[in-house]
Amino acid sequence: MESREGHPAGVFPPRPTAREVVMPNAHSMNELVENDHKALLKALSDLETTFEHPDTEMFGEWKLERLWQLRDFLNQLQKHFDLEETGGFNERMSRTAPHLVAQIEHLEEDHLKITSDLTHIIDVMKGIYQPDSPKLERVHSRVQDLVQFIRVHEAAETDIIQEAFYQELGAGD
Repeated sequence: MESREGHPAGVFPPRPTAREVVMPNAHSMNELVENDHKALLKALSDLETTFEHPDTEMFGEWKLERLWQLRDFLNQLQKHFDLEETGGFNERMSRTAPHLVAQIEHLEEDHLKITSDLTHIIDVMKGIYQPDSPKLERVHSRVQDLVQFIRVHEAAETDIIQEAFYQELGAGD
């Protein structure tokens, strides 16, 4: 008896690696992180405009869509942070450019603030029942502030990545 994938029943193909799942065409960790940064910036752009005009007629559906968008973004962020922190990227940068360790650790601390702030925004959003609630404007403002914070954070990460990359290139001379 065969499964849908064409493998004998009970025999499954090897599980793909995290790199193959996240970015199957990435040839290096640098490329993987760079591509992930681009996807994150796209999601940030989407978030910037998502709370501007709530649907007052279908507020419950509008709110649910925004909650799910925020939860998807939180999941995307956590995977992005895993890639940097646990995937070996920050460790490699720290070895290549030890003078950047304090900055890298500070950016990792930002990850905690970002996920905490986003979780708080989601929790507040769940408690909004009317489109004219003052809480909705506060949520919109907090989302805008968080998007700006993440943009600054990502720019700082990019600067560190470039400095570590040039350090690595210089070490080969």
